[in-house]
Amino acid sequence: MSPKLLAAAALGIALAACASSPKRDLGRLGFMVGCWQSADGVNLEVWSPPEGGLMFGYATTTRNGALATFEQSRIDTRPSRAQYVASPEGQRPVVFTETRDPLALVAPNTVTFENAEHDYPQRITYRATEDGLAANISKLDGSRPAGYAWARCKS
Repeated sequence: MSPKLLAAAALGIALAACASSPKRDLGRLGFMVGCWQSADGVNLEVWSPPEGGLMFGYATTTRNGALATFEQSRIDTRPSRAQYVASPEGQRPVVFTETRDPLALVAPNTVTFENAEHDYPQRITYRATEDGLAANISKLDGSRPAGYAWARCKS
């Protein structure tokens, strides 16, 4: 068998195996999984599928084609209330806990994390949108709001 024919056969078998495997359950935060990019290409956020109750993420901001800021994050869904752990610019990790406040935004494909002891932000909300993924950050009282919107990465 020629090397090209052998490679084509192997690819066909691999694709058939992937197509026949059951779709993986990504859990209640599955709406966040993937690569997300702002319309201007400046902000990028990536979230892994959950493994053993942990999702890993990172975010970058570029200016003039160079990295301006970055953040490494993880979400631990193993506790009864998920924990969002963020480490901006490699700083000490900050833990935000999923809110159960009935006044907080609670909807399908939405999650809110809070940390009243942190200077800013104190509240982080992620939600699925018609166009992709959005996040809002603010103080607990709603002051100093900032919003982010992303669509799925094209490449």
